[in-house]
Amino acid sequence: MVINSPNIELFSDGNTILRAAGSSTVVDVKAGGINFVLDGFDVRGQTSRNESKSNVNGNKSNTDALHCIRIQERGARLRNFKTRGARYDGIYLKYNGQIDFEAEDFLCDSTARNPVSIIAGQGFKFTRGRVRLDNNFTAGQGKLRSGIYLFDCEPNNINDKYRDIKFKDVVFENAGKRYGNNQVIFQDTNIGNSNDLGVYFEDCEFIKSGTATGSAYVRLKANTKLKEFSNIHFKRTRHQFRAMAIASGREILLKNSTFNDVVIDEQSLTFAIRLSTGTVVSNVRTTADKTAAKSKATSFRTSLNKPVNLLLDKKSNVKVIDVPGY
Repeated sequence: MVINSPNIELFSDGNTILRAAGSSTVVDVKAGGINFVLDGFDVRGQTSRNESKSNVNGNKSNTDALHCIRIQERGARLRNFKTRGARYDGIYLKYNGQIDFEAEDFLCDSTARNPVSIIAGQGFKFTRGRVRLDNNFTAGQGKLRSGIYLFDCEPNNINDKYRDIKFKDVVFENAGKRYGNNQVIFQDTNIGNSNDLGVYFEDCEFIKSGTATGSAYVRLKANTKLKEFSNIHFKRTRHQFRAMAIASGREILLKNSTFNDVVIDEQSLTFAIRLSTGTVVSNVRTTADKTAAKSKATSFRTSLNKPVNLLLDKKSNVKVIDVPGY
């Protein structure tokens, strides 16, 4: 389905499945498809014939479409929807400018690559949803890999830039066993030395399920040491094991960011990240009961009298407020 005209709206009662017809994208919003609305659809990157087939060792027998949904125009609104099973991404987002994209009440389930990929654009909102990745759509053939990242923010080239991403009441769930399955990753935007991202996580959870190799967490990736990332904010979020880490052991400066009312079921907030100028760490708690950490009910959590593991830049003005041990 190609959308290249403005103000196209598709509505369903919630029982309609859009399937792949071949190797192209199922719903492809191209230049000109301004203010596209999709409401109530289950979008699958598989034909009906191939959906029940297994996909082992990259034979792609049950993944047909390249993407479930690809957005390359501004103003798209996706509501009450699901995606799963594409050879690449569930949702692919790229627009050089103010994209003003919104997704509400959604499930972005497993694909052969990333459930969601942001390549470029400014102004993304994800509200009341779940992003989930397992290894049921293996794609090891050529450059295809199964579940590279749980949620990928990655410019394709130096001209691609992304910013202003808001997550509200979103669950990030790792149900896979491959490297990267648990990472909500923000990769270098190629803007000088600084990546001022404007990312907000509010009332979000980062979890694992089944026999996954680790819980979901936020990861920062840059090509050089002491690269600055800034303007990343956590508010009333819950994490299993750790909240944030970085790629390849490189030390990164995290500036002008906040961790407010954060619960972690271990003691690690950061790994090899220097919290730097303008960062505020407020009311960060650990919990003694890992199973209780999955619950949103604060009354079921027990705080430990252990300090959260922070790596502070001694030259910074980092503020640590109401954190055990600091």
